[in-house]
Amino acid sequence: MSFFNKFNDTDKINLFLGDFLVRNAGYPTRRELAKLLMKDMKENIKGYIRDENSLFQVSQVYLDGVVSSRSSLLKKIKNLYETNRETAEVLNIFSESNKINAVFSTDYDIVLDDINCNKVVKILPTDEEFTIASNGEVKHYKILGDVNRHEKIFVSIQDFRKLKVLDFYKNFFKNIKEDMENYPTLILGLDLNNSDFIDMLEVVLTGVNPKDVIYAVSNSNVLKTKTIERLNELGIKLLPHSEEEFFKELKGYLSSAQLDESELKEAYIGKKLFR
Repeated sequence: MSFFNKFNDTDKINLFLGDFLVRNAGYPTRRELAKLLMKDMKENIKGYIRDENSLFQVSQVYLDGVVSSRSSLLKKIKNLYETNRETAEVLNIFSESNKINAVFSTDYDIVLDDINCNKVVKILPTDEEFTIASNGEVKHYKILGDVNRHEKIFVSIQDFRKLKVLDFYKNFFKNIKEDMENYPTLILGLDLNNSDFIDMLEVVLTGVNPKDVIYAVSNSNVLKTKTIERLNELGIKLLPHSEEEFFKELKGYLSSAQLDESELKEAYIGKKLFR
């Protein structure tokens, strides 16, 4: 039985894409960006990094260690997204479905917005006025900005701290929270062993009383006990699905196509989750 049988045919949902989209489009994930930045660092500077998987931490040490200027760092990240990539299959669902209310993403790419420019309304934390989706468009919250305005992306610990506490960004998060309270949210492609993702989820979900349980599918095979505890505190339930299985069911729901048992069995890849 498909997970999406719990929803009515007319129900709209929110999608938190994690790093699912960039991986499928061939762009670097946050962990991969961190590794690329570390190649520019001397060994004595790398020693100050507590978590090499955290782009926030690596970027902060990169700047504090004066490896290069902030402007050069942001241009370096922008250049990594300049190369044309394969169109990710996930993009097709935005032009074919009216069941998505909002998408939340933490990557810097612009591929979803470019390909679905008539279907998606991009919303950035640096926008002075909140963009309204007035014609049924999908709201796309770019939580950390994107490379179209690379000089304003949030990449370091200090950047993220400002994003959390400054009054200027409160309306941005207020609108995210309202969408999460009014529509079910599904998290796809979440690297649950990457502290950046968990920290961002805490900022987004603190104080939220969601309409439904927030469900997540992880690409991580082994989950840390501390991570699971934090997810429980945030009201996130992990599903025993692989990304491949879940995405196939998601496409079926968004296109109103029912998957038969043979398709579900073919898509399923068992995964043991520790709770």
